[in-house]
Amino acid sequence: MRYLATIIICLSLFLLPLQLIKKLPQKEQESTPEVAIACEPIMIRVEGLAEPLPIEEYIKGVVQAEMPSTFNLEALKAQAVAARTFALKTTNFGATSIKPTTSHQAFISESERIPPANIAQAVTETASQILTYNDELITAMFFSTSNGKTESAEGYSGNKIPYLVTTDSIGDITSPKFSQTKTFTLKEWNDAFGFNWTAEHFNKLSLKPNESQRIQEVSTVKHEWTGREIRDILGLPSTDFNIDASNPNLITVSTKGYGHGVGMSQYGANAMAQEGRKAEDILKHYYPKTEIKNFQSIQTACLKP
Repeated sequence: MRYLATIIICLSLFLLPLQLIKKLPQKEQESTPEVAIACEPIMIRVEGLAEPLPIEEYIKGVVQAEMPSTFNLEALKAQAVAARTFALKTTNFGATSIKPTTSHQAFISESERIPPANIAQAVTETASQILTYNDELITAMFFSTSNGKTESAEGYSGNKIPYLVTTDSIGDITSPKFSQTKTFTLKEWNDAFGFNWTAEHFNKLSLKPNESQRIQEVSTVKHEWTGREIRDILGLPSTDFNIDASNPNLITVSTKGYGHGVGMSQYGANAMAQEGRKAEDILKHYYPKTEIKNFQSIQTACLKP
């Protein structure tokens, strides 16, 4: 019996550590930490250029082409942010090319320009900044000169966009393009429209303005056009126009503003800057309900810390 007890005690001493080991908490399997992937530099491909450009170099060429370098720094900074936003949305962060013309946005190539110090400063001080609505890039439309108000996206295209609405832009009156006139002989007028106008056509001519005082609809005997169509037909600087046909042999069209009128007015932005307003204030005025962010914060192609 004593021998059997000794064996039992020895086995207990041997098995006890094994039981304790089983009861100890197991070390959790180490997970591989998530590593942030650095965003690739954004390169912009400009139609007609052999090599793509870094986004900030591209923006320098846009700001110099789109806005006079004599403009206030804060207006230039607002232009840089709008142009950067427009470029990234148009190219899908550099995936497609962009036109160097006003059909997209004007651009001066590096070989054709030496950026003035204030333009380089405007781009550097706003580097990576873009405008967003609901964490997405906005359609940052801009133009030269308003008629005192900006046009809404709804008035321009029929589509409502919350941040492209009619807003006051009273400083545009200082623009050399604010008020213009253009005259047509009757033959030039008829050639432009593709049919011969009679006294009845001029007498029945009706112009219907919208909220921004731009012409939405034009009608006369058996004919109707939009204001945008008349602008294209007559080559007018804006859709805020008035037609004076009191002398049917020499028709005069007077206009206010220059450009489509949607988004930020460049001369209006400069007027605000000269009053001491900052670029952020200017952008918030012309693109209400938007936020200024770093474009890397909304890219899905890379992780952010």
